[in-house]
Amino acid sequence: MGRKLNFLSKRLLPILLPTLISAPVFAGPAMEWVQKMSDAMRNLNYRGDFVYLHENQLESMRISHYRDVHGEKERLISLNGEAREVIRDNQNLTCIWPSSRKVVIDMSRKNNFSPIFIPEDIVRLEKFYEMKLLGKDRVADMSVMVVHIVPRDKFRYGMKFWINEQNGLMMKSSLINEDNKVVEEVMFTSLKVYEGDEKLVIDTMPPIDDSFTMIRFHSGDSSKSFDADRSWKLEQAPGGFWRDSVFKRQIPGSEQFVQQMVFTDGLASLSVFIERQTLDTKGGSSSMGAVNAYIRILNNHSVTAIGEVPAITVRQLAESVSYQAQ
Repeated sequence: MGRKLNFLSKRLLPILLPTLISAPVFAGPAMEWVQKMSDAMRNLNYRGDFVYLHENQLESMRISHYRDVHGEKERLISLNGEAREVIRDNQNLTCIWPSSRKVVIDMSRKNNFSPIFIPEDIVRLEKFYEMKLLGKDRVADMSVMVVHIVPRDKFRYGMKFWINEQNGLMMKSSLINEDNKVVEEVMFTSLKVYEGDEKLVIDTMPPIDDSFTMIRFHSGDSSKSFDADRSWKLEQAPGGFWRDSVFKRQIPGSEQFVQQMVFTDGLASLSVFIERQTLDTKGGSSSMGAVNAYIRILNNHSVTAIGEVPAITVRQLAESVSYQAQ
């Protein structure tokens, strides 16, 4: 799934608006800035501290990002509260939970673990979002351009990006719901770009001892994956969303399996989890901050659609799932 109930939500892992100084300009320039940001966040080497506001909580975090001929590597550390840590490379997403003494290794999917959302297919986004260039501002004493990405329908949230004029890195972002309220915000307080001979070192794994339990969902070996159950079908995804991936895996400590389908429109993403119904599983809707979820009971299974999208989107997605015995 692309986004989360909170930073590294335990439920899903084991299975700020300033005054601007110019008028809006539409179309091309805004898209060019978003593309510049997307390229910079993926290709530059940098380390920065940022604050993450969500669900009336404020977290302080640090991100280190490195790219070379072998691909990307990224490390995300929580600087307050529990010392949670995540490392992502081309194959694995490794999550360390010190309080519960767990290390979880899953498949590497960029937007599953980080509050920093970076769109990928910028041209395709224009079909579902209007991009407005709002003008200049400053963040962390750096000059930025501000782009507002406005949804064209009711199925997705909007976003604002504050983009560093010099290097294209994202300095701030706001997630805006259907009521035009900011529901999540990320803002860098410091950000350093490493160039030339400067070295940015990202450890593959921080020190852990034998008291940690290792939970492996994935290790880069595709032979250890399970074939998805093709009996579960999706009649129709909400407008503009397509299925990005589908896979099935075993729930740690049990013989039960959960199947996950991931959907995206290039910016927003949401997931459907399908698993056998338990006695305490009830259907209906729920929300937490920017995240909405909808559970439907079907064929003695719970079908849970969840994501940082409006409630109507997850409900429509869950209601579109059907079971067709093979």
